[in-house]
Amino acid sequence: MVSTLAAVIGLIAVASYSAGTLLQVRTYRSNTPVSGSTLLIAATIGAVLHGIANFLIVYSGGKLYLGIQTSLSLVSWIMLVILLLANLRLPLSNLLILVLPVAIVGVLSLLTAPPPEAGLHVATLGDPLIWHIFVSIIAYSILFMAACQSVLLAVVEHRLKHKRTRLLRLLPPLQTMDTLLFDLLWAGIVVLTLSVASGFMFLGDMFEQHVVHHTVLTLASWVLYAVLLAGHHLLGWRGTTAVRWTLIAFSLLVLGYFGSKFVIEVLLER
Repeated sequence: MVSTLAAVIGLIAVASYSAGTLLQVRTYRSNTPVSGSTLLIAATIGAVLHGIANFLIVYSGGKLYLGIQTSLSLVSWIMLVILLLANLRLPLSNLLILVLPVAIVGVLSLLTAPPPEAGLHVATLGDPLIWHIFVSIIAYSILFMAACQSVLLAVVEHRLKHKRTRLLRLLPPLQTMDTLLFDLLWAGIVVLTLSVASGFMFLGDMFEQHVVHHTVLTLASWVLYAVLLAGHHLLGWRGTTAVRWTLIAFSLLVLGYFGSKFVIEVLLER
């Protein structure tokens, strides 16, 4: 049962995220530039409160409770935090139009998560498994941002082909968005590589029956990302090709992690 304090903090975070989302939707509809400072303030307040709610619910009594819903909350929160920090150097605020709704879903899933007994119990933060989990969540967060960026890139290309440029004046140039996509992919595959390596180091047999699907799908996703980046470097792949490969690879990654957790925590528990 989620505590009253955590619930109140989480709901205020949802309100902050919703305010930022509505601000972007309103400015896009009116074809006026979004107020960057107001948007970032709303997102930052939401991220701080979301982080506190995560701590109150996910970590308690020296144990970490990770299930499908709490993991989704952590991924959405880390994704937003990385985005806010990266926005200090790169023009990534346009991604908030997709990331903030995901963060709202993350908070709501956190507040409706089952009791801690249904999650993963790790006695101490010094457990190597904890570091594998954290690295994995960071990898998913970065690659989730890459998937969001690829969606925006697809929207821009579609509108350019159909000469519908009204919305495009509010987004970065196509070349900038393409560059940002591959920057995110490079960062994501580096962290994903660390995640896979730490899994083999700390989890023993990664091909045991209860984790084999997760391992195979994660490795397949890594191969697709690697091929895409090699194709971009050697053959100049970009645009629609990059979007398709990015979304397929990320779909395998999501299926490998959250799909496996769904089977273990929901289907096998019945």
